[in-house]
Amino acid sequence: MKRSIIIISIIIPMFCAAQNEVDALRYSQNFYSGSARSTSMGSAFGALGGDFSAISINPAGLGIYRSSEFVFTPMFSYNTTSSTYQDGTLDDYKFKMNFSNLGLVATHNSGKEEGWVTTTFALGYNRLADYNRYIKIEGQNNSSSMTDYFAKVANGNEPANLNYFSEGLAWDAYLIDPALGVNQYQSALPNYGEIQMKDINSKGGISEYSIALAGNYSNKLYMGGSVGIQNVRYIENSDYTENDPYDSIASFNYFNFQNDLKTTGTGFNFKFGLIFRPVDWIRIGGAIHTPTFLNLHDEYSSTMKSSFADTLHGDGSLNSSKLGTYDYQLTTPFKAVGSLGFIIGKVALIGVEYEYIDYSVARLRAADYPFRTENNSIQTSYTATGNIKAGAEIKFGPYSIRGGYGFYGSPFVSGSPNANATRTVYSAGFGIRNDDFYFDMGFSYNTQKEKYFLYDRSVVDVPAADIKSNYIGILTTFGFKF
Repeated sequence: MKRSIIIISIIIPMFCAAQNEVDALRYSQNFYSGSARSTSMGSAFGALGGDFSAISINPAGLGIYRSSEFVFTPMFSYNTTSSTYQDGTLDDYKFKMNFSNLGLVATHNSGKEEGWVTTTFALGYNRLADYNRYIKIEGQNNSSSMTDYFAKVANGNEPANLNYFSEGLAWDAYLIDPALGVNQYQSALPNYGEIQMKDINSKGGISEYSIALAGNYSNKLYMGGSVGIQNVRYIENSDYTENDPYDSIASFNYFNFQNDLKTTGTGFNFKFGLIFRPVDWIRIGGAIHTPTFLNLHDEYSSTMKSSFADTLHGDGSLNSSKLGTYDYQLTTPFKAVGSLGFIIGKVALIGVEYEYIDYSVARLRAADYPFRTENNSIQTSYTATGNIKAGAEIKFGPYSIRGGYGFYGSPFVSGSPNANATRTVYSAGFGIRNDDFYFDMGFSYNTQKEKYFLYDRSVVDVPAADIKSNYIGILTTFGFKF
């Protein structure tokens, strides 16, 4: 069952019956939401601290706290996608309500300004990734069909040994026929010109529950560490169809191929950080995130239905796989974070941050399978990249206005179709604070372009679908100080 399916895409492998480099990337990429204040400043809080989101960026930032607080952040997200394939363009969207963070910060103040000034303990939750979106792709293909893919991957195998999550279903649905040679196959379609359509509905995300401890030494050095427990949930339902509305393919009406995938799992990591304050107006921060060690469980199934207008292939053949399950492990890459914070009296804050992450070092593991091919694909498909974030806050007494920017580099190697699949984030917000309570609102707009292939282009040549994704997040944070 384990065959590497190499599709250079950020979205999802075409068939759910494989754990591969696409899964490794999906669960290695994090795009923090956190609090409304942090989000509206581009999440550039690694050196600024004093915000609960710091627990997932640089836990030393918790040492900036001088009081205790309880905080929670409801979030509304709106994802839109626009796909262009063979001159056909389709748009779709998806709404979602969620919690971006929830946390308790408990600070012990020694009453001194030298030595250990404060010790802070924090417990809570931050959302690290959001998988909620709809994608629709449609266009006419005059050069290939997914049935060609099924035939090529089936070649050399007896019908009884075909993968019953893909080409085995195609064989039973009469979509591939015997060809000359032993265990050779060919498409049942005599020519092309079919309309290809795919709908992808994905949902879920990554949540991190953290326990952290931080300290403030003489208002010069802040140190912190955290243990993060990640919870992964990803569900995808895809529906692929090829049909012949113009009757240009003899005897062929349509076929439909549905895949369902559900991945759940948990993992843990550690984060360590420092912030140094050489003078009152500058803070220098650094943090290391260990790999996250995930234990994942996949459940997947496939269904295929075909319809022909001849007696040879028949009409209405419906074939379904059994429910497949698999348990495996993923070790995500480590991350290094460097940051600068500038404190301009009680008037303004400026944060700048750089994250380094090498996606090629992610690794899949299992007790009963070595993942050599898949891990080699991780090494050859992905590369090290950097993420740049910046944000500013201007204060007017109890009121604040904020703005931020983020640029996330492409994890794909140079020369690959998605080498330029970067993500850009623009953000803004405002806040109101007093001694006991604060309210913040943040707005984030993320945009990304990527290429998606309906089937493996290394097996059968297929044009790319160009997909543009836009994400809008609106967050409101309520904080209570005590």
